[in-house]
Amino acid sequence: MNVPGGHRPRRKRRADVDGAAEATLVEEIFQTDPISSLGLPPPISIGRDASVGAALAAVQQHGMNYVLIVDDSGRAAGIMSERDVLMKVVARDVKYDEGVDLYMSAIEETLTPKDPIGAAIQIMNRGGERTIPIVDASGRAVAVLRTLDIIHFLAETFPAQVLNLPPRPHQMIPEPEGA
Repeated sequence: MNVPGGHRPRRKRRADVDGAAEATLVEEIFQTDPISSLGLPPPISIGRDASVGAALAAVQQHGMNYVLIVDDSGRAAGIMSERDVLMKVVARDVKYDEGVDLYMSAIEETLTPKDPIGAAIQIMNRGGERTIPIVDASGRAVAVLRTLDIIHFLAETFPAQVLNLPPRPHQMIPEPEGA
Protein backbone atom coordinates (compact mmCIF):
# COMPACT_ATOMS: atom_id res chain seq x y z
CA MET A 1 0.00 0.00 0.00
CA ASN A 2 1.44 3.36 -0.99
CA VAL A 3 0.78 6.59 0.81
CA PRO A 4 1.40 10.15 -0.40
CA GLY A 5 5.11 10.74 -0.74
CA GLY A 6 5.78 7.18 -1.89
CA HIS A 7 6.39 5.70 1.56
CA ARG A 8 4.76 2.55 2.79
CA PRO A 9 3.62 2.51 6.38
CA ARG A 10 5.98 0.51 8.57
CA ARG A 11 4.45 -2.67 9.93
CA LYS A 12 5.09 -3.45 13.56
CA ARG A 13 7.64 -6.18 13.84
CA ARG A 14 7.50 -8.82 16.53
CA ALA A 15 10.55 -7.26 18.17
CA ASP A 16 8.68 -3.96 18.57
CA VAL A 17 5.82 -5.68 20.37
CA ASP A 18 8.20 -7.67 22.56
CA GLY A 19 10.14 -4.49 23.37
CA ALA A 20 6.97 -2.78 24.56
CA ALA A 21 6.07 -5.79 26.70
CA GLU A 22 9.59 -5.85 28.17
CA ALA A 23 9.41 -2.12 28.95
CA THR A 24 6.12 -2.70 30.76
CA LEU A 25 7.67 -5.60 32.69
CA VAL A 26 10.69 -3.49 33.70
CA GLU A 27 8.40 -0.67 34.86
CA GLU A 28 6.29 -3.13 36.85
CA ILE A 29 9.36 -4.63 38.51
CA PHE A 30 10.65 -1.19 39.47
CA GLN A 31 7.28 -0.22 40.96
CA THR A 32 6.75 -3.45 42.91
CA ASP A 33 10.14 -4.88 43.88
CA PRO A 34 11.55 -3.43 47.11
CA ILE A 35 15.09 -2.13 47.39
CA SER A 36 15.79 -5.03 49.78
CA SER A 37 15.53 -7.41 46.80
CA LEU A 38 18.77 -5.94 45.43
CA GLY A 39 20.81 -7.55 48.24
CA LEU A 40 22.88 -4.45 48.93
CA PRO A 41 25.91 -4.81 51.21
CA PRO A 42 26.28 -2.79 54.42
CA PRO A 43 27.49 0.76 53.75
CA ILE A 44 31.10 1.83 53.79
CA SER A 45 31.00 4.45 56.52
CA ILE A 46 33.16 6.60 58.75
CA GLY A 47 32.39 8.96 61.59
CA ARG A 48 31.68 12.61 61.11
CA ASP A 49 34.87 13.56 62.93
CA ALA A 50 37.10 11.60 60.51
CA SER A 51 39.60 13.26 58.21
CA VAL A 52 39.53 13.56 54.44
CA GLY A 53 42.47 11.12 54.37
CA ALA A 54 40.43 8.54 56.31
CA ALA A 55 37.57 8.96 53.85
CA LEU A 56 39.88 8.40 50.89
CA ALA A 57 41.46 5.37 52.58
CA ALA A 58 38.00 3.84 53.17
CA VAL A 59 37.05 4.33 49.52
CA GLN A 60 40.31 2.74 48.33
CA GLN A 61 40.22 -0.12 50.83
CA HIS A 62 36.69 -1.19 49.95
CA GLY A 63 36.74 -0.37 46.24
CA MET A 64 33.52 1.64 46.37
CA ASN A 65 32.90 5.03 44.82
CA TYR A 66 31.55 6.57 48.01
CA VAL A 67 31.93 6.70 51.77
CA LEU A 68 28.94 7.42 53.98
CA ILE A 69 29.54 9.87 56.80
CA VAL A 70 27.54 8.91 59.90
CA ASP A 71 26.91 10.60 63.23
CA ASP A 72 27.43 8.93 66.62
CA SER A 73 24.07 7.14 66.41
CA GLY A 74 24.79 5.64 62.97
CA ARG A 75 22.48 7.99 61.09
CA ALA A 76 23.62 9.24 57.70
CA ALA A 77 24.97 12.78 58.03
CA GLY A 78 26.53 13.14 54.59
CA ILE A 79 28.27 11.31 51.79
CA MET A 80 31.53 11.74 49.95
CA SER A 81 31.50 10.40 46.43
CA GLU A 82 34.18 10.24 43.75
CA ARG A 83 32.68 13.40 42.29
CA ASP A 84 33.04 15.16 45.67
CA VAL A 85 36.67 14.06 45.88
CA LEU A 86 37.45 15.42 42.42
CA MET A 87 35.50 18.66 42.71
CA LYS A 88 36.02 19.55 46.37
CA VAL A 89 39.27 17.90 47.42
CA VAL A 90 41.61 17.42 44.46
CA ALA A 91 40.57 20.61 42.66
CA ARG A 92 41.18 22.69 45.80
CA ASP A 93 44.37 21.00 47.01
CA VAL A 94 42.83 20.11 50.36
CA LYS A 95 45.04 18.75 53.11
CA TYR A 96 44.19 15.17 54.04
CA ASP A 97 44.09 15.91 57.75
CA GLU A 98 41.15 18.33 57.38
CA GLY A 99 37.73 17.22 58.60
CA VAL A 100 35.62 15.26 56.14
CA ASP A 101 32.46 17.03 57.25
CA LEU A 102 33.75 20.20 55.54
CA TYR A 103 33.74 18.47 52.14
CA MET A 104 30.93 15.93 52.30
CA SER A 105 27.69 16.42 50.37
CA ALA A 106 24.48 16.78 52.29
CA ILE A 107 22.02 13.93 52.03
CA GLU A 108 18.88 15.23 50.42
CA GLU A 109 16.75 12.09 50.71
CA THR A 110 16.90 8.59 52.13
CA LEU A 111 14.84 5.49 51.43
CA THR A 112 14.02 2.33 53.35
CA PRO A 113 14.57 -1.27 52.27
CA LYS A 114 10.78 -1.56 51.77
CA ASP A 115 10.58 1.31 49.27
CA PRO A 116 10.29 0.27 45.60
CA ILE A 117 13.34 0.45 43.36
CA GLY A 118 11.37 2.91 41.20
CA ALA A 119 11.35 5.45 44.04
CA ALA A 120 15.16 5.47 43.98
CA ILE A 121 15.22 5.90 40.22
CA GLN A 122 12.84 8.85 40.49
CA ILE A 123 15.10 10.52 43.07
CA MET A 124 18.15 9.89 40.90
CA ASN A 125 16.44 11.35 37.84
CA ARG A 126 14.97 14.32 39.66
CA GLY A 127 17.99 15.45 41.64
CA GLY A 128 20.92 13.94 39.79
CA GLU A 129 21.82 11.84 42.82
CA ARG A 130 24.01 8.81 42.17
CA THR A 131 23.99 7.39 45.69
CA ILE A 132 21.05 7.17 48.09
CA PRO A 133 21.40 6.01 51.70
CA ILE A 134 19.01 3.23 52.72
CA VAL A 135 17.94 3.52 56.35
CA ASP A 136 16.03 1.33 58.80
CA ALA A 137 13.00 2.40 60.85
CA SER A 138 15.22 4.17 63.40
CA GLY A 139 17.06 6.14 60.68
CA ARG A 140 20.31 4.16 60.87
CA ALA A 141 22.07 3.58 57.57
CA VAL A 142 21.87 -0.07 56.47
CA ALA A 143 23.04 0.28 52.84
CA VAL A 144 23.73 2.71 50.04
CA LEU A 145 22.01 2.33 46.67
CA ARG A 146 24.16 3.39 43.74
CA THR A 147 23.28 3.87 40.09
CA LEU A 148 25.62 0.97 39.37
CA ASP A 149 23.52 -1.33 41.59
CA ILE A 150 20.47 -0.63 39.42
CA ILE A 151 22.47 -1.30 36.25
CA HIS A 152 23.68 -4.62 37.69
CA PHE A 153 20.10 -5.50 38.64
CA LEU A 154 18.95 -4.87 35.06
CA ALA A 155 21.82 -6.90 33.62
CA GLU A 156 21.04 -9.84 35.90
CA THR A 157 17.27 -9.66 35.36
CA PHE A 158 17.40 -9.20 31.59
CA PRO A 159 20.76 -10.67 30.49
CA ALA A 160 19.82 -11.43 26.88
CA GLN A 161 18.47 -7.94 26.28
CA VAL A 162 21.44 -6.20 27.87
CA LEU A 163 24.08 -8.40 26.24
CA ASN A 164 22.48 -7.98 22.81
CA LEU A 165 22.47 -4.19 22.85
CA PRO A 166 24.37 -2.63 19.95
CA PRO A 167 27.56 -0.73 20.80
CA ARG A 168 25.83 2.53 19.89
CA PRO A 169 22.35 2.71 21.49
CA HIS A 170 20.60 4.23 18.47
CA GLN A 171 22.29 1.95 15.95
CA MET A 172 19.85 0.08 13.74
CA ILE A 173 20.90 -3.44 12.88
CA PRO A 174 19.89 -4.14 9.26
CA GLU A 175 17.82 -7.23 8.69
CA PRO A 176 19.45 -9.85 6.48
CA GLU A 177 18.08 -10.26 2.97
CA GLY A 178 15.15 -12.62 2.76
CA ALA A 179 14.12 -12.16 6.36
